[in-house]
Amino acid sequence: MNEDVKPKWPRWALFLAGAAALSAIPFWLAFAHPFSETVMLVAMLAWAVIYMAYVYVGSSRLKANKIGPVMKRYRRRLAVAMIAYFLALIGSLALLRGGNLAGPLLWIVAVAPAIPILGVLVAMGLYLKEEPDEFERAVHVEAMLWGLGAVLAVTTVWGFLANAQVVPTPPLFLVFPLYCLTWGVSQPLIRRRYQ
Repeated sequence: MNEDVKPKWPRWALFLAGAAALSAIPFWLAFAHPFSETVMLVAMLAWAVIYMAYVYVGSSRLKANKIGPVMKRYRRRLAVAMIAYFLALIGSLALLRGGNLAGPLLWIVAVAPAIPILGVLVAMGLYLKEEPDEFERAVHVEAMLWGLGAVLAVTTVWGFLANAQVVPTPPLFLVFPLYCLTWGVSQPLIRRRYQ
């Protein structure tokens, strides 16, 4: 069977299953605390490298290396922001656990990992602005709406359960990864409707 004729959805489904499995690891690390502090930081860094390699290489192969210049710029910006995020996160956690920080320095160190996340949001916005293909823009906007819907649904339900003291207070730092996971998983499903 010709490569162009083969259905692509089974490969996308396997790729998404792998991405979802890898995405579950930081949630597990956040809740289970299976390692000591130093080993946890190394595990988080290792996870970040493996996850980024899996997503970048896997999505490139699935798209048969037909990635345009706008997507290449987006992926480059995203990679820089995510590397900065993981470095800021690891540095921030190490300083918060190891030092006696107070005052403005404590605030700066605590908020440092959020700054690269803002860079991710800027990269997403620039991609939507620069993408000339209306279909691609529409897919990404709809996927972003799915991500927003998932975040609103999960945090609302979890917030009410936490308010009734049925579950612990939701860890807010996991909101953005939930958004990105839903955004990423919904894209091939949205595309499949138009094939």
